[in-house]
Amino acid sequence: MRASVYAVILLVASGMLFGCKLVKHDPQASKGSRDAYASAGYDPNAMVASMWSTKVVPSVEKRATDIKVLLDAIKADPDAAGKKYGYRGKDDSAPWNFPTRVRGTIVSVDTDSSQGTVGVDTDGDGKADVIVDIGPTVLGTTLRDSLDFVSFADFRNQIEYARFGTALNAYAAAHVMKPLPRNDLKGQPITVTGAFSYDGASDQPEVVPLALALGSKP
Repeated sequence: MRASVYAVILLVASGMLFGCKLVKHDPQASKGSRDAYASAGYDPNAMVASMWSTKVVPSVEKRATDIKVLLDAIKADPDAAGKKYGYRGKDDSAPWNFPTRVRGTIVSVDTDSSQGTVGVDTDGDGKADVIVDIGPTVLGTTLRDSLDFVSFADFRNQIEYARFGTALNAYAAAHVMKPLPRNDLKGQPITVTGAFSYDGASDQPEVVPLALALGSKP
């Protein structure tokens, strides 16, 4: 009796194995699937290049407010300043993003890290009031989030939206920041049009430039 039971179990197990299809794991397939949710043909770099001079820069320039006006307004009431001068889409918990114009003198330079910056004195006291990114690496989503004509709803998913933000940073780094000379920056006048995100964590806004020039209007 017991031998018959064992035989039945063995036959059932064998049948289950014959009915299964073994699939070999393909590491290359897994590697290539990280962009599986991106639309076919989606090219964020081409998208940014096509709209940079016609939409991105004009939008920020049109809404840009002098940095000294912004700093005074933010100090008085950040939310009121945001509603008047800034933008943050429909998410009330997101930081305010402020398009701005900066004119001043470079008083500090940091090019030791890939995220290079300069400190700009805008009121003549010799201290940096604003930090300006000069690349070659640009972090964050300030440029993307400061655009009032672009939103997450315009993209198929979060991956495409994130890649668009990365492409904006890369374009600014290559076409705006890279041409800036790296030598003898300290003491030079600088003019910047760009944007910064404000979350209350720092007294010095960090501006991501869309245009900049030494000694003259960009």
